[in-house]
Amino acid sequence: MDSYATGKSNQPEVLEWDKKWGGRFFLCLQREVREKSADDAKVVLKDLLDTAHANSIEQMLEHFFDDFMRSLGTDCFLVLQEKCQDHRFLSVLIRKIQAMCQGDFGEATLASLQCSAQQWTAFAAIIVGLEDQDPFLVVSTLEKQLPQLQLMSSDHGECWLSWLRTLCLRLFQENRIQVLRKILEYFLAHLSVEQLVRFRMLSEFLVATNRSQLFDPEDDNYLKEKQLKQFVTDDNVELFLEALVTVSWENVPLIVWIRSFKYKLIQRVPKELLIKLCLAVRGLDNYDLREEAQDYVLFLFMDTIDAFSLRDYMVCMESLFNEADPYRDYSQLEKIIVQYKDLENHIVLFNRRSFDIFRHDARRLNNIVGKLLNTLILECETLCEHMHGFWRLALFSNNQELIMEFLCQFYKVDISLLQKEASLEQMQAHLLERLDCQTSEETSFLKARCVDLYTSNLRSWRQLEDLNMDPLELLKQGSEITMSNLANLLSDHGNRMKDEKFLPALIARAGCIYDIDDVLDYAYRNLTEKEYESCITNLVIQKTLVCLPDRKLSISLYLQLLLHGEPTTGLARIEASCVYYLGGAEERNARIRRLTIENLNEYGNTETKTKVFKELLKINEKLSMEHPHYTENSEVHRQKMRIAFALITIHEYCDDPLSLKTLLLPSDHCDDPRFLKTLLLPSDHLGINLMHEFLVGTCVENIDWVLEALPRLRARQQESYLSIAYIFIFKNLRKIKKDKLSEMFTSLLPLTMGSCYEVRTLAQIILHRLALECELNSIHIPVAESLISTVETLLGEKLYELQIEPRLMLAELSLYCRDNISALIRHITNAPFDERYGQFEPVPKVVWNKIITARQAFRARKLLSTAHFAPSNNLRIKLPITPAKEVKSESSQRERIVVASLLDNETNFTRLRLICQRFGVDTLVLDEESHLKEFDSCNLRIRRVNPTSLVEFLLTKRNEGYEIRGCIGIEGISKVFRLSVEDGVILVLGHKELGIPAEVNKILENPVIIKKINVFKTFFAKSVD
Repeated sequence: MDSYATGKSNQPEVLEWDKKWGGRFFLCLQREVREKSADDAKVVLKDLLDTAHANSIEQMLEHFFDDFMRSLGTDCFLVLQEKCQDHRFLSVLIRKIQAMCQGDFGEATLASLQCSAQQWTAFAAIIVGLEDQDPFLVVSTLEKQLPQLQLMSSDHGECWLSWLRTLCLRLFQENRIQVLRKILEYFLAHLSVEQLVRFRMLSEFLVATNRSQLFDPEDDNYLKEKQLKQFVTDDNVELFLEALVTVSWENVPLIVWIRSFKYKLIQRVPKELLIKLCLAVRGLDNYDLREEAQDYVLFLFMDTIDAFSLRDYMVCMESLFNEADPYRDYSQLEKIIVQYKDLENHIVLFNRRSFDIFRHDARRLNNIVGKLLNTLILECETLCEHMHGFWRLALFSNNQELIMEFLCQFYKVDISLLQKEASLEQMQAHLLERLDCQTSEETSFLKARCVDLYTSNLRSWRQLEDLNMDPLELLKQGSEITMSNLANLLSDHGNRMKDEKFLPALIARAGCIYDIDDVLDYAYRNLTEKEYESCITNLVIQKTLVCLPDRKLSISLYLQLLLHGEPTTGLARIEASCVYYLGGAEERNARIRRLTIENLNEYGNTETKTKVFKELLKINEKLSMEHPHYTENSEVHRQKMRIAFALITIHEYCDDPLSLKTLLLPSDHCDDPRFLKTLLLPSDHLGINLMHEFLVGTCVENIDWVLEALPRLRARQQESYLSIAYIFIFKNLRKIKKDKLSEMFTSLLPLTMGSCYEVRTLAQIILHRLALECELNSIHIPVAESLISTVETLLGEKLYELQIEPRLMLAELSLYCRDNISALIRHITNAPFDERYGQFEPVPKVVWNKIITARQAFRARKLLSTAHFAPSNNLRIKLPITPAKEVKSESSQRERIVVASLLDNETNFTRLRLICQRFGVDTLVLDEESHLKEFDSCNLRIRRVNPTSLVEFLLTKRNEGYEIRGCIGIEGISKVFRLSVEDGVILVLGHKELGIPAEVNKILENPVIIKKINVFKTFFAKSVD
């Protein structure tokens, strides 16, 4: 008791009281507290909080809370808050205060807390809700209660601010990613940097964002860059950076924060702050993300860096780059060196560390060496030899005469000993003597540079053998320059090397594509096929930098590389996916597979392609038989994806596709090939089915066997066969004779009335699409014409929403996309990022919009094959993220617009929207009285313009660069948009009977003849009224 009386704390051990003895102790202490002053009571409370075990907190508060409140008043809250880092303690305390707020002294308690009843209720609900085990319930609580706290208010009292800080600390310490993401989304959307600084919580907020899982692009609800972008404004970048550099960052969160600055107008920031940021970037351990972050730092803080002195610039670069990083800011360094007037006093900056940083590009480095030495020769003639710095040992420049002049003038070097005929030992001994190395580091560096210079002087590998030099020893002594020199000499060598150890050592050191090519050139000429392919696998599979030789490979190696690669997991996978989605760089194993298929298409003859194609079919068959029930993204699933991609691409680029078709399709020699059966198995995942359907549908030359087999198949197989028939008919619509086309419709028609919902609905939307295509192409098939109205009556509004079915998009790919069809199918079927390529060829916007809509539908599993389609009244497909550089922007965001304001209510608007969707229309302009929603399931934007305002609307768009055309009725849409895939076109639809008003007709690029002017004037006047 004495320690409480004196107010001293001896930091006793944490006590865990037995309930019986604890109760007696609390009773005695309770009497003591009632007699103490407020200051002494505060000391007692602090000591109790320090000594009490977590299990005793609730018991302690039960006994002492009221007594301490009487002694300390509201100061009791401030003392208790210091213990609120303990979540259990905070929950108990909140319940006690909540009881006070609901009692007789509720108003007084709220006044002491400096908050409203609504705010405290929300505060308490959040604290209690966070203890719930169900993250969905926690998220629901946060969505309801966080707005009630009024965090954005600027008139919070200090006491309430202290409680809000306590709450923020608790929120930011949340470990469940789903809950933490919702918390951060709210703070990013509703609070500013300044407000978090006021709470003294900016650093804690940034620590909470330092979780890579929050930014995982494979999670549909990941935190997006645009959410971070709006949080930091141009005016508070420096304030934000001051907090950012205090955090020890994971790789992904830091690069996402830095990327969010790219939209800012960043003024100069203090040098010390930028260097701290550089050090944080250099500390990232993912090479690709670190490289991107370095590029952003150089770009975003260009104004600050441009104002640096030479010393500041060198310190900044050394803080930003590791020795293995690709430094690229050579132009700025060259400019500083040329313009600097006090170089002799800063020569110490050009040390070994700076040399290793700047050596990434040997040509640019040699240029800088030349400029540096030229400045020394011209402006620093009085500088003594020892003051020339480390770079005097470079020995290489783009101007070798300048190097020789420098060495000769200042160090009296015998230039003849550096020429081609000189021996390595003489060169090293002479330069070591003349250049007077001061440290062991300088000595070892100069010896290595001598080896580099010596190997640069060699003309052939035979010369190396004649001089009896050991290439392995040279490789060990020299730098990357020596390695490249030896690889180059070896590439032209016509005999097998005597030393078998050298080639593996060279392969281990090979660091760029040119070196790898040189090694492979030697191996191809001088090694056995097995040894040559062993070199390829060692170089390709073990190296970060991937390339393949410009020649045909063996069948076995093609198969090995086409199926190569294991997926990453955990944090490494999140980082790899960010590299793909943020920077557009494909995953390394995916690149190996892409290069392999490109090599096969470029250098493989028809026989080789056919053999690889057949072997892949065999592997797929074996996988199907041995693993009929594989899981999504499992090893079997990935192998099947790779096989399907390869089969599609081989067929796409094969000069003689007939040789491949005979392996798949029924013919005179084979009525039912076994490979076809395994390609259309109902047990396969839907994405695999779609790829196989496209492959077969583009191979087939007739679908008689499809139509014959359809009635006997199970439901899932019927879907696949329907898809094959659709792809074939859509692709060959204009080539098929009318009688044959009518027969095909008649054969498929019974499926629209079948008992299976999925098959029936798929048949309806497929046949409706084909019938609509016939109508748009003026192909008159009676059964197709009657089918259109029948299906539209049966499905109604749902027909339009069903256009997101990905199978409808498959047939259009071969019409609009000549290259990379397999890559686009990968995108539609939501293949994992490490099963896809880094970039697509440019895709027209009209096609790309359909692709991403189909992909989003696939991701959301709104597919007939997986469940009954349940149309949503406000379904709006969100466009998914796509890799950078994957699709090139076209025509600066201009759209395809169809104006239908002049059409009357008798127009079939379902048909109109289907045609707009078919031709990639972005916006449909209707009369203001239209009942259609602003957005629909296929991302067709609805805009309302009254006919009286139409002229003004069109003139505004023409000033924006749009081409304005016109036609009569909805049938004219196809005639205009079939001619071009370009955007920036507005098509005005005229009334079938009344035409287009003269005021609008004058604006059109192709004025439409109006036959009933007087009648239209009456109609137009009626619209105005």
